[in-house]
Amino acid sequence: MKRNSFLYMFIVAVILVVSLAACTEESTDDQSDEAKAKEEQTNSSQDTDVKQISSYDESRIDNQAEIEKDLLEEYQEGSYSFEDPFITKDPYGVAPLTALVMFETDEPTQITLTVQGKDSNSDVKKSFDAYETEHQIPVLGLYPNYENTVTIEATNKDGETITTELSIKTDSLPDDFLTTDLVEADTEKMENGLTFIIPSSRYAYAVDDNAEVRWYSTLWNSHVFNRLENGNLLYITKEEGQDKYNDLLEMDMLGKVSNSYIIQLGDYEKTNLLHHDAIELPNGNLLTTTHDVDSDYIEDEMVEIDRKTGETVSDFSFRDILPETFYQDYEGPAADEGDWLHQNAVWYDETDNTILMSSRSQDLVMKLSYPEGEIKWILAAPEFWPDDYEQYLLDPKSDEMKFPGGQHAVMTLPDQDDNDDTTDILLFDNNIVITRGNDDLSEDYSRAVQYRINEKDKTVEEVWSYGEDRGKELFSSIVGDADYLPETGNRLITSGYIEVEDGMNSRVVEVSDQDPAEVIYEIVISGFESGSHRQAYRAERMPLYPKQEWNLQLGEED
Repeated sequence: MKRNSFLYMFIVAVILVVSLAACTEESTDDQSDEAKAKEEQTNSSQDTDVKQISSYDESRIDNQAEIEKDLLEEYQEGSYSFEDPFITKDPYGVAPLTALVMFETDEPTQITLTVQGKDSNSDVKKSFDAYETEHQIPVLGLYPNYENTVTIEATNKDGETITTELSIKTDSLPDDFLTTDLVEADTEKMENGLTFIIPSSRYAYAVDDNAEVRWYSTLWNSHVFNRLENGNLLYITKEEGQDKYNDLLEMDMLGKVSNSYIIQLGDYEKTNLLHHDAIELPNGNLLTTTHDVDSDYIEDEMVEIDRKTGETVSDFSFRDILPETFYQDYEGPAADEGDWLHQNAVWYDETDNTILMSSRSQDLVMKLSYPEGEIKWILAAPEFWPDDYEQYLLDPKSDEMKFPGGQHAVMTLPDQDDNDDTTDILLFDNNIVITRGNDDLSEDYSRAVQYRINEKDKTVEEVWSYGEDRGKELFSSIVGDADYLPETGNRLITSGYIEVEDGMNSRVVEVSDQDPAEVIYEIVISGFESGSHRQAYRAERMPLYPKQEWNLQLGEED
C-alpha cells in the first residue's frame, strides 16, 4: 500500500514538472516572438537609406560643466550677500556684454534687475517671478567699454523691497567689429525689442534704438540664428581657424549650451554641410538645409535632426521633386559647383503642415507638404517649365505683377483678409534674375514684397511692397531678409550687400504696413569689404531676455 502511494506521488510530480517546463518554454517562445516583433517594428521604422551627417557633441557640454564647477566653488568659498553679491562677467567666455550675479536672501524674494541705459528709452529690465532664497541672475544688455550701472530689487511675499546698485565695467568691442550708425528711430512706433544682426560670417550682435551694441557673441556665426520655443538660441558656429560652419548649438543668451551637434561627414570639404537655414519643427526636431555629399550638386537637400540624439532621421532632396533639366542644364552663377537650386530659406506652416522654401538659382518659391514633399504651388515666372508642372504655377491676377528674382527669407503671415482660401507671404525680393523673370527691371532695386495667394484657384497678387522708390540705395544682389513684426504689423527689412561709393554697406529698415510705407527705424552697417562675407545676412527684432521662464541653475542641464 505504501509502495503504491509512493509510485502515485512520483508519477504526479513528474507530470507537474513536465507541464511546468512546457509552460515555461511556451512563455519563453511568446516573449521571444514579441521581442522579435518589436525589433522588426523598430527596424522597419528606421529609414536605412538615410545618410548620417549629424551627431551629438558631448565635449562642449563637458567643458561647460568644468566652467560651472569652478564658478560654484569660487562662489561657495567667498562671503557674498545681496548688498555685495558674487559677480562674474561673461561666465561662459562667449558673450562679453553679459554677467552672472549670485547671492542669497534671508527669505524668498522675487528679483527685478535693470541695466540702466544711456537714455530713458534704453533701460534693459527683467523680472524673475519665482520666490527664491538662492539667486543666480543672468545680466544682459551691458554697454561695451562702459561703467554699467545695474540695479537689483528683491521683493518678499509681503511686498517689501530692498535695492542694491552694482557697477560692471566692460571691455571695448573687438577691433574687427562692424560699425553700426543710426539713420532714423521713431521709438513710439517701433516694435519692442533689440535688433539682432545675423552675419554671413563672424559676429552676431544686437543693437538698441540708438544703434548701440548691447549684446554679441565671440563665437563665429553664419546665417543660422533663431530663437526656439523654449527661449534658447539655435546658433551655427565653427572653431577658430576652421573653414566650415559645421557646429550647431542650442544655447541661452549667456552662452550656456544645452545641446551641441556636429554636422559633418568624413573629410567632405566642398562647402558647409549646413548652409543657409535651420528651423524647429513642431515635434521638436530640427530641419536644416544641407547637401547630398555623394552627388555633383550642392544646397539642394534638407535633413531632419533628432533634437535629443543628434542623429539624422530623414532626408529630402529637391532633385526628386523638380525637373531633371533644372539641375542637368543649369548654367547660372556657381554652375561649376552644382549650385542649381541654392535653397536659402525654409519656413514651416503649422496651419496645414507644409513648408515653404526659397530657391535663389531658380527664382522660385514653393510650398510642399512635409515630409511627403508633394507640391502645393509654385511662385515663379512661367518660363522654362515642363508642361506637367504648369498645374502648380500660380497665375498672376494682374499683368503688372512682378515675380521675385534671386529672393530670400520667405515667411507666411497671420490671416490678413478673413479668407480661408488665401495665404499671405512676405519675402525679400533681391530683384536679380538668375534663371527666369523680368530682365528689364532686374537689378534696378530690391524690395520687401507681400503676395496674397489663393490656394483654391491658384492665383497670386501683390498687396504691399517697399523698396522700389529707393532704387540702388537699397539694391542687394545677394542676401536679404523681410520679417513681419507681430505687435505692430511693421516689417523689418534687411538689404545686406549694397555697393556704395566708398565700399559696401548693409541697411536694416523698419517700415509700417501702410502704402506708401513709413520709415520708422533705419541703421547702416559698414566696415566690411566686397567678397569678405562679413555683411548682414538677416536681422531679427526680439526681446533681449526671452519671454519664456528662464531659471538658470549652474551645475544642472537646461
